[in-house]
Amino acid sequence: MLPVPRHWQPVRPMPETKPIDSKLDYEAQTEAAETVSYQVPVTTYPTGSGVIIVNSPGSGELKDGRNQRWKNLGLHLQEAGLATLVTYNAPRPDFKVQLEWEPYSYEGVSWNKLLIESLSHVVEWSLENSVQICGSESPVIFLSGFSSGGSAVGAVSNRYPNIKRILLLSTYDSVGDPFYEGTFNFTGDIYLAYGGEDEPAGILARVIQMGALAARSYQAREVPNCGHRFEGEANTKLLTLAFHWAFEGDNSLPKPQA
Repeated sequence: MLPVPRHWQPVRPMPETKPIDSKLDYEAQTEAAETVSYQVPVTTYPTGSGVIIVNSPGSGELKDGRNQRWKNLGLHLQEAGLATLVTYNAPRPDFKVQLEWEPYSYEGVSWNKLLIESLSHVVEWSLENSVQICGSESPVIFLSGFSSGGSAVGAVSNRYPNIKRILLLSTYDSVGDPFYEGTFNFTGDIYLAYGGEDEPAGILARVIQMGALAARSYQAREVPNCGHRFEGEANTKLLTLAFHWAFEGDNSLPKPQA
């Protein structure tokens, strides 16, 4: 576990501190107007902080993350009573139906559509259960997303007034126009972190910076000697520091030397 930065004032955790596993059932429509049922597994790390971070993993990982990194992050935030992490994963692509306009699908439904819808459902579920999971009827909501998960975060960011900040990690514009529409119309704070060896994510960071942002603030941080996945023990720690940087104000996340 990383030490708790001095700037983020912890609160007393709620009595129920065990992670909560849930499975949420939803339906989506294919292009042929057929109804498809799907399930979204969710793990919540409850606190009494009044703050919820909804985390959207990348397409290549499940809710606990590669090498359990999102699980470890949830436990870290929970132990300090800093924020409740809610992490989930959308259904995995099954390639049963080949769509003309994108490579991934699930039972004939656009996977990009499911990626965005799943995140929206989890945000709404978190708001509906906020008293149980963070001790507040009107919680502050932060969103974080990695790679394609960050693309979904951008798309959803402007839909809910409770969302105050977003953290985009190694993010690509995977879901297309909805990412730009949501990101450019989001009125909160945008934080973006990417590895110095991840050229596409760096290009997107500059595209966002040059866009007509409605955001209150925009900060991007290039992490030296780091690739797209933030692999390795050192970079995994930096991934955790990115959360403290974006949501708490700790400025110890490394950046390139001038």
